[in-house]
Amino acid sequence: MALLKDSRDCTMNSAACLSASTVAALTINGSNSALSACSNNTSTCQRSRTKEAQLCFPKNQDKVKRRVIWGIEVVEELHWKGWELGKEMTKNLALKNLSLKIQKIKYRPPKTKFFFTVIPQPILLSPGITLTLPIFFRPLEEKEYKDQLWFEKAEGMFCVDLRAMLPCHKLTCPPSLKLPTCAVGDTVEASFCLDNVGDLPTFFTWEFSSPFQMLPTTGLLESGQTCQVKVTFQPVMAVIYEVQAMCWFGDSSKQKTSIQLQAVAKCAQLLVSIKQKRPEDQDTEGCQKVLHFGFVPVGCTAQRQIKLYNPSVVSAPFRIEVASDMLVKDQAFSCHTAHGIVPPGEKKYVSVFFHPETLDVRTMDYISIMPSGCASQTLLKVVGYCRGPAVSLQHNCINFSLITLGARAEKPLWIENKADCTAYFQFAIDCQESVFSIRPAFGTLRGKARMTLYCAFQPTNPIIYFRRVACLIHHQDPVFLDLLGTCHSDNDKPVSLRPQHLTWYRTHLARGLTLYPPDILGSMLKDNKLEQDKNGALMIPNEDLENKPPQQYPAIPPMTEYFCDGTRDMTVFPPPVSIEPLEVDFGACPKPKTPSPVPLYLVNHTKGKITVIWTRRPDCPFWVSPVTCDVPPLKSTALRLHFQPPHPNCLYSVELEAFAVYKVLRNYSNIEVDCTVCPSWCLTLRAQGHSYYADSEHHIPQYSLDAPKLFPAVPPGEPSYRSLLLLNKGPMLLTFSLVPKSSPDVILRPSSGLVAPGAHQIFLICTYPKGNSWKQHLFYLQFNSCPQYLKEVSLLSREEPLQLRLDTCQTVFFKPTWVGSSSTSPVTLSNPSRLPLEFEWRVSEQNCKMLAVQPARSLIQPNENITLTWIFSPLEEMKYLFRVGMWVWEAGLPPDTKPRTTTHYMLRLVGLGITSSLSAKEQELDFGSVQVNSKQSTLLVLLNNGNCTVYYRLFLEQSSPEVVSNDALDLQLERTEGSMPPWSQDNINLIACPKQQAQYSWTISYLLLSHRDKKVGEKQELCRISLTAVYPLLSILDICAMGSAEGIARKHLWRLFSLDMLNSYLQRSPTPWELTYKVPTRHSTSQIPPVFTPLKLDFNFGAAPLEAPPSVVLLALKNTGVVPLDWAFLFPSDQQINLELWAEQAEFNCAELHQMRVQDNCLFSISPKAGSLSPGQEQVVEFKYSHMFIGTDRLPVLFKVSHGREILLNFIGVTVELGKKYVHFTSTNHQFVPVPIGDTLPPRQIYELYNGGSVPVTYEIQTDILSQIQAQNFDHPIFCCLNPQGEIQPGTTAQVLWIFSPIEAKTYTVDVPIHILGWNSALIHFQGVGYDPHIMGDTAPFHNISSLDNNSTYSRLMIPGQTVFLSQSSISLGNIPVQSKCSRLLFLNNISKNGAIVFSWQLKPLDFGEVSVSPRVGEVAPEETVPFVVTLKTSVHASFYSVDLVCKVYQQQLLRRYHKELREWKEEKARQEVEFTITDRKPKRRVYCTTCGPMRKYKTLPPIKNQQSSNRPASWNLHIPKEQSSWPCPEPPPPDMLCLSLTARAHATDSFLANFFSEFPCYFLHREEPKKTPPGKEPEISKDEFTYDNWATVSKQEKLLLIDCLTTIIRGLLEDKNFHEAINQSLVEQVPYFCQFWNEQSAKFMARKSSLRLVPVLSPPPKTWEEGTAKELEEFKLKLRKREVGEEEEQKEEEEEQEEEEEEEEEEEEEEMEEEEEMDKEEMEEREMEEKEEKLTWIKIEPMLHSGSQETLQWNFQQQLKVIMKEEQEQDEKEAISRLPAFANLQEALLENLIQNILVEASRGEVVLTSRPRVIALPPLNVPRITPPLLQIPPVQQQQVEAPRLTGPHTIDYSRTPEPSPSDFPS
Repeated sequence: MALLKDSRDCTMNSAACLSASTVAALTINGSNSALSACSNNTSTCQRSRTKEAQLCFPKNQDKVKRRVIWGIEVVEELHWKGWELGKEMTKNLALKNLSLKIQKIKYRPPKTKFFFTVIPQPILLSPGITLTLPIFFRPLEEKEYKDQLWFEKAEGMFCVDLRAMLPCHKLTCPPSLKLPTCAVGDTVEASFCLDNVGDLPTFFTWEFSSPFQMLPTTGLLESGQTCQVKVTFQPVMAVIYEVQAMCWFGDSSKQKTSIQLQAVAKCAQLLVSIKQKRPEDQDTEGCQKVLHFGFVPVGCTAQRQIKLYNPSVVSAPFRIEVASDMLVKDQAFSCHTAHGIVPPGEKKYVSVFFHPETLDVRTMDYISIMPSGCASQTLLKVVGYCRGPAVSLQHNCINFSLITLGARAEKPLWIENKADCTAYFQFAIDCQESVFSIRPAFGTLRGKARMTLYCAFQPTNPIIYFRRVACLIHHQDPVFLDLLGTCHSDNDKPVSLRPQHLTWYRTHLARGLTLYPPDILGSMLKDNKLEQDKNGALMIPNEDLENKPPQQYPAIPPMTEYFCDGTRDMTVFPPPVSIEPLEVDFGACPKPKTPSPVPLYLVNHTKGKITVIWTRRPDCPFWVSPVTCDVPPLKSTALRLHFQPPHPNCLYSVELEAFAVYKVLRNYSNIEVDCTVCPSWCLTLRAQGHSYYADSEHHIPQYSLDAPKLFPAVPPGEPSYRSLLLLNKGPMLLTFSLVPKSSPDVILRPSSGLVAPGAHQIFLICTYPKGNSWKQHLFYLQFNSCPQYLKEVSLLSREEPLQLRLDTCQTVFFKPTWVGSSSTSPVTLSNPSRLPLEFEWRVSEQNCKMLAVQPARSLIQPNENITLTWIFSPLEEMKYLFRVGMWVWEAGLPPDTKPRTTTHYMLRLVGLGITSSLSAKEQELDFGSVQVNSKQSTLLVLLNNGNCTVYYRLFLEQSSPEVVSNDALDLQLERTEGSMPPWSQDNINLIACPKQQAQYSWTISYLLLSHRDKKVGEKQELCRISLTAVYPLLSILDICAMGSAEGIARKHLWRLFSLDMLNSYLQRSPTPWELTYKVPTRHSTSQIPPVFTPLKLDFNFGAAPLEAPPSVVLLALKNTGVVPLDWAFLFPSDQQINLELWAEQAEFNCAELHQMRVQDNCLFSISPKAGSLSPGQEQVVEFKYSHMFIGTDRLPVLFKVSHGREILLNFIGVTVELGKKYVHFTSTNHQFVPVPIGDTLPPRQIYELYNGGSVPVTYEIQTDILSQIQAQNFDHPIFCCLNPQGEIQPGTTAQVLWIFSPIEAKTYTVDVPIHILGWNSALIHFQGVGYDPHIMGDTAPFHNISSLDNNSTYSRLMIPGQTVFLSQSSISLGNIPVQSKCSRLLFLNNISKNGAIVFSWQLKPLDFGEVSVSPRVGEVAPEETVPFVVTLKTSVHASFYSVDLVCKVYQQQLLRRYHKELREWKEEKARQEVEFTITDRKPKRRVYCTTCGPMRKYKTLPPIKNQQSSNRPASWNLHIPKEQSSWPCPEPPPPDMLCLSLTARAHATDSFLANFFSEFPCYFLHREEPKKTPPGKEPEISKDEFTYDNWATVSKQEKLLLIDCLTTIIRGLLEDKNFHEAINQSLVEQVPYFCQFWNEQSAKFMARKSSLRLVPVLSPPPKTWEEGTAKELEEFKLKLRKREVGEEEEQKEEEEEQEEEEEEEEEEEEEEMEEEEEMDKEEMEEREMEEKEEKLTWIKIEPMLHSGSQETLQWNFQQQLKVIMKEEQEQDEKEAISRLPAFANLQEALLENLIQNILVEASRGEVVLTSRPRVIALPPLNVPRITPPLLQIPPVQQQQVEAPRLTGPHTIDYSRTPEPSPSDFPS
């Protein structure tokens, strides 16, 4: 990120500013250093804000928005700025014609006087021409001015806004700025433009909130300038940020504008994995990731990579840190990528390096990868091993044997490096100053390489020679080489030295015998003071050693042997000979001055006389004198070291060599025992000096020193060693020496020496660390003997503490634990030291049963973390406190070695033992309904509401059905054991797979486990589980026919497809044989696949003529079960396995060929053939049969419900030849509905015949056989056919009416021939069952006719593409009484969104009863619903009703178009009929309309041909050629057909009351007088008022005779006065003993019921009233006479009416009207006379009231009696009126209409029927009112509550759907 020095660096770029929208430019700062630099620079930016200097750029303010209106380009608005008062400013308005035609424009001048233009005149603009119209502005006040300039074109008007503004401050910025999605802790940037659109310079200041930052926050913008503002977003939480940033500007910063800053912060995620994994790596998710480097050579660097993948949608900045250590210098692992960014969805590889410096150590460290925000830190464990060079010599000893003096011997020796790294080696010997030499003495050995060395021996004195030379190797312990040889001269013959002597010598050295010379040892051996062991070495006898085993030479480590060689204070064995000093520095010895010799001190520590001989090279500048000397036992001698530099300005450094040997060994004859031979001892003396003058400058050393920084880790008291490598890179010699001021704690070998050009020198350094704190060791190397050439080397060391670190502050708390169980607590143990340590926890025996740790003893590597697991197992419910110790010691000790030092730690552990239990979230778990043989899973939620973790085991027991032994349970548990933390829940998956259809129940119990002693607790019940195993259930709801099968009635079609049987099959459980293939499978290789089901049904499509439209049948399938199901219709080809051509069958039989023809020509088709249904879901399946071939077509189709039933359906279809007759018989058997015996009015039943041909047919039923059955049953008509003859139109169904009337409870059968005239005959077997209702009781079969009545009530069968449907496709009224009126409210729904429809119901007349639909026609708007009422009025006969109502639905748009075209066609037809053209020449032939034809006086008769049936179904549109016309008559649009089935069974009243008494009040019985038929016409069956058994065999004459007789008898009774008087006397006669059977009220009621014109009979006045009421008696008699006269007139009118009925029915109706009018007049006259009579009575009785009290009481009693009689008379009249048919019809119409209105309003949402009713309580009366008994007002009237009034029948409001006229529909 480019850092801004100050606010002046904010350079604005015009290309980045967008005025329309703001685009956020993403800038991600990936480094923390950049962020810190940016934060540090904030103060600089703040200090620079006072300068207010930004580099902004001007913005083009003159750019205006233009628009194009009707081809004219013009600006939207004209602005005037910077205007002054009184001055006129002009702006030009440009109008440009962009169209290709001339534009005419008019304009109006502005309305205000401040804007004006030239005088308006029309403007004509040619294409491409621009017109400039000047607009003048003249202001008078300092304010804003607005106006408009209007332009007018032919297409319309438009305007241009005119605006003059005052100078103002105004800044604009985008309303919002959305920054890119940013990760938490990361930073993104975006910028937007701040525009100064005002007229004045403006200062601005931004106010914002965290985590947004804006730069610049303040500034100055000149008018028209734009400033780019940078927004920085640095979130700290993963949320959505929306911050409103306010910009204050203007005078006193009072104006503001704002911008909405939006940003989304998300947590970054990094997935860490290892690239190129090795077997030892661990990269498993959820576990510790371990990256192994393997073995890496010391000094080398290994590299491995880790992959960082960012799966999130934001960039993921990350930071990598190596675990902090106490000493950074000891870090062997490093990662150069300290931070970085991983883009979204991308990968990044990071390298990790391993550079080891310490040999043979397992190095371990931890690297943390932390995304931004530290959301998910990944800890990577890195492990590596350091391996140094593995240098070895071919032999560790070279024996040159015996050699003469002056000779030279040489032997080869190879050195090998078995490691992969380069090895630097150097032999610690000065080959020029020694009798032994190695060539080369130093070198570099690459990995896996071998080098040959040459070892030479050139002795200078006749003695035995032995020298142990150390081979120093960088980063490896030294390797020692033993060089030995013997030199003989002519005079001296020493003992020959062999390697065996060296072995004996080392053994003697360990036993302390080397300080004795060989002669003494020989004497002691002779004196038995010494013995020889099995190896021949000398040893002290066992009795002297107290039976201790003889000592052996120990295995001395190479480093110890090298440093403890006796030359220093540290030694393993005391040296036999020593010399001091070991190193001599002569310093500067320039010529001609000769340096003084340096005295040397040599000591003989042995008990024998030794000879010391120095090896001297002739030209060596250093030598010792004397060269040879003898030293007595335990004596010393003085020597001198001389230095004589031969050349000036040179450096000299040598290692002088001397050999000390027992003098007795100089002659072999002195040695008697060979094992007493002792090798010589080699003494070395380092000497150096230089010949530089004091004023001379020493040459500059050129070198490189590989020096470590740390000493290796060692246990306390152990030395630590390191190696250094000095390379001489210069062309001259290089001398070095250890400066005396160096640290005394450090031992450096060699401390001085010389390095040849290109050679190297290996140093070994040793120290003894002391203390646990780091100690620095400094030593200095001086080069070339010059004090100014010093090299300081610093190393750190410490005594590694034996300590471990715990993360629990030495206290561990266990969570509460169930008694008998165990809980764990992890403890992290880390090793902060650099030594591998061993530890061991020691738990007391009494706590071992309650406390354990894993691991109890282990090894922990340096810097490693180990997780220990403490296990707490309480024995009882209490609190526990433990104290456990841990011992730590150094690792790597021998097994039986006791550690020198140990460290002890104490740990405190606290635990609590408690009890607990388990429970289930749901005690009753129900799977619900599960399909048999299917799997369903659910979760059992276990709850642990206790405070401890419990371990449990679950047990499952099946209660029902019973389980057979060794059978697996149908319920499986995902796991039966587990553990649960406290206050938690656990989900266990239960998998149920029921094998049979049954009600399953299981019980799950549990018991708690103890992991300590494997004990278990008591078994307790956990929950109960239930399941209902079911098979898929499918049922057929509805059926509908289309195409050629449209004429088949729905009930008949239901039987053709055997749907009752199919539904019964589908309700049963499948057989195991049917479940051979649970899903549709191709399993057969034959043309006719095998059938695995015994169920077979027929799907009969009926019959139709050849080439007729296909017969289409729609079935509505519904999943009536509770589980989803899959269904499929499988043709034979769908069950066949596709075979190769060579494998197919070559020959086929007739059945196979027929089946192949049906399938190849697709005669039968199903759409869709398969599907899936959820519970309660419905689907419509279309079955189609094409009439392509004459004959009967059959196809076996397998109906398969997956995991359910399998039914074989035989598809049958018949195609009839054109012009031939064909009646389709469904079957030869027909079953009548069972009828009870003794039923006087048995129901009429229907047998249907379908005409499948193309011509009408006539059927005739032979009824002779019925007479035979009647004769056999006591002359009772068991079977009766009401219409044995009839005609059936093509494609329609005829209903043959039958009456089955049994007289015995048995089954009646009859075979009736049905003849089709001109065609075949069929013998139909009719069967009926009679039953005794008294015996069967409630089991009497008063059921519906078929399952269609139940299933289809609420189904909605919709044709694909249909937009109009009925709310119900079938109505089943069930059992109803005769003469009842039943209505149902249905709805017609239009689901189309833009198309209105017009509907029309096509009603067919019934043979008995009446069906009506209201409204019959109407319109339905889009997405609207129209209600309609279907009403059935049953006749007086008990019968079955089955009616199919058809509703034709037209699209309103298509219907209007048809009417319009038809009207135009009729007008054209009329025009052509009257229009003619007269021409004189070349008359042209007119083209006439074929329907009209030319106007002729006579028309040609049509040809004689067979007249087509007018009742042909519309579906049979046979291909009949038609004459083509020039303008054919428009065809009406094809309507959509909606079919509504209506079924019912009407019972006689007595039968209905006997069986459905409680339902009788629910039906309305309509009482209508039967219509009279004119004389000479036989009444229809449905209008006949008599039963069939009375009129079936009566002739017409007998009927007329019976009517005449009954009429005469009735008239005679009406005219007989004695009969009248007898009736009146019977009403007032004395009460007989059977009075309890008589009721005056009922008698009066029956009298009024017999004649509606009767009035209450008034008895004559008593005798006591005859004198005073003679006039009343006369009026009473007069009234009776008038009544008799009226009755006589009535009888006469009835006679005349009977005669007129025989003549004409219309005259009868008129006379009835006149009779009713006369009756009404008479009743009015009688009522007036009664009122007058009563008034007269009151007038005459009034004077008598004062005659006496007795007369007054009688008068009052008479008045009260009259009032009571009047009230009874009115009550009787009301009751009589209420039972009138007209009143009952009116009442029923009112109630029916009221209910229908409520239902319609509820369907529209206007009324909620389910809401609770509101009850309004009326207030109580405060003051009671007292009224006379006769005038007392009912309480309801007293409270003055108005009741609703019935104003008359209110019809349903169909105003929303205006009813079209019948003429609107096509005929």
